[in-house]
Amino acid sequence: MAYIIGYPITSILFYIHKSAHTQEVLSIQLMASATVAVLLLLNFRNKINNINLALYTVLTVTLFHAYTLWKIPHQTYERETFNIILVLLFTLLVVRWNFRYALISALVPLLLLPAAIYLHNPASFTRFLGEGGLFMIGAYLLFPYVCRMRYEKDKREFYLRYTLQKQNEALEKQKTIAEQATRAKSEFLSMMSHEIRTPLNGIVGVVHLMMQDGKKNNLQSDLIQTLKFSSDHLMAVVNDILDFNKINSNHVQLDPIPFDVRALLTSLEKTFIPKAAEKSLELIFKIDATIPSQIVGDKVRLNQILTNLIHNAIKFTEKGSVKMVTKVIGKDEKKVRLHFMVIDTGIGIPYDQQPTIFESFTQATLATHRQYGGTGLGLAITKELLHLFGSEIQLFSEVGKGSSFTFSIDFPFLEEVPQQEPVVLPETTDTYSFARVLVVDDNPINLLVATNFLKRRNIQFDTAVNGLEAVDKFKANSYHLILMDLRMPEMDGYEATRIIREVNRTIPVVALTASAFSVEKERAMSSGFTAYLTKPFLPKDFYDTILPRLSREPLDSASPIEVE
Repeated sequence: MAYIIGYPITSILFYIHKSAHTQEVLSIQLMASATVAVLLLLNFRNKINNINLALYTVLTVTLFHAYTLWKIPHQTYERETFNIILVLLFTLLVVRWNFRYALISALVPLLLLPAAIYLHNPASFTRFLGEGGLFMIGAYLLFPYVCRMRYEKDKREFYLRYTLQKQNEALEKQKTIAEQATRAKSEFLSMMSHEIRTPLNGIVGVVHLMMQDGKKNNLQSDLIQTLKFSSDHLMAVVNDILDFNKINSNHVQLDPIPFDVRALLTSLEKTFIPKAAEKSLELIFKIDATIPSQIVGDKVRLNQILTNLIHNAIKFTEKGSVKMVTKVIGKDEKKVRLHFMVIDTGIGIPYDQQPTIFESFTQATLATHRQYGGTGLGLAITKELLHLFGSEIQLFSEVGKGSSFTFSIDFPFLEEVPQQEPVVLPETTDTYSFARVLVVDDNPINLLVATNFLKRRNIQFDTAVNGLEAVDKFKANSYHLILMDLRMPEMDGYEATRIIREVNRTIPVVALTASAFSVEKERAMSSGFTAYLTKPFLPKDFYDTILPRLSREPLDSASPIEVE
């Protein structure tokens, strides 16, 4: 299109200089444009491709221009050579030719244009060379090489872009697959969490109820203890798997609060004394007296880290001792650096296995797994939790001589201990005799466990097997508190709680669910629930959750508490 329109316009130059050959030049140029138009039509009909169209167009214009130079006398060739070089630059900018096409498009003008001028008048040829002809010839000689360099460069860039595009497409596909796999894993674990925790809650609850019943002979007591050990072990395995999934899904965030780390360590020591005594191990806790009374950090996650390390130390130590050392190794005006060491005299870890001991589902040897059991997730979870604290765990171990796990964490600390009002929970069984609770769960075992826990505190209760029945009972009676399962047929706990909140915004509604995922908890708390109790729950957790929220005053049984 540029040649079809632009080439005839150059006849204006002849008109401006009042050349007698203006009409003749315009006729030649219009014929050239018509020929190029025919080539364009053939290209439009897919008779010739784009590259050939460009080459044939350049050759066509060159032939007609050579004819013009042969037939039409020129007073000067400066403008002619300048225009030809401009056309050459335009061609270089527009086309993407390989060396062969570029060579053809350069050789034809190099032969035809000087020859046409020479045939017109040999004296004109000398004048042409002096008025830019040599520069034009040099430009045409360089044209094929410049085209080749540009063609190779474009080919490399195209290959790079094509390769990157393919890689991006492959990465995008892998990203989609990974996201789908992660989503499927989360959904699977969420479902499995509910399906495993629901019956496990029945097992744990029934075991604790049986342990509180004093009418047992020695065999029955041994069987109950075995059942309790198995249920505790199963609960630990489930919790490890869910914790590992939450950490890998970036769903775990630290919750820093002020706490007394010495009290935490003292509590840990009391917790593990019975386990160490069972294996006749010496349990030693050394706590630096200069530790600030209140540090700020995630107490729950720090407790989980230390519990994993101490539990492993006791499990893999048959004789000797397990030592827990905590000391201050640095302190400024705002932060204190605490160094923790868990040292045992156990079986040790082979040197070649130490780099992989913190990987998921990994234990030192197959024999270790067979002898001591476990999921192989404890150390992997510990390592990832320490990353959240900005710390790394170090391992020093020798086979047969024991192991030492160490890490350091920077904690902000408080100079003044915040005053907290003590929470007093009465222990007498008749304190809550006026309390009335609605227990909503579609699983009969869970209803049995929860209601038996209530019976042991003489707490009155009603039951419902779905949200619809719960709403009906709530509207017909008065309750101090509602224990609400989340997943139920006919109407789930979310919808039932929404309806209850429309009537009463203050009644405590505790989510009773087998889902331990933070997303589910956040959804429940934002949907009007007062608290969140995860199955399987121990009696202490159950009572700690509901007792502070129960009233000691009797309610009017005729109607529920109305919102003012």
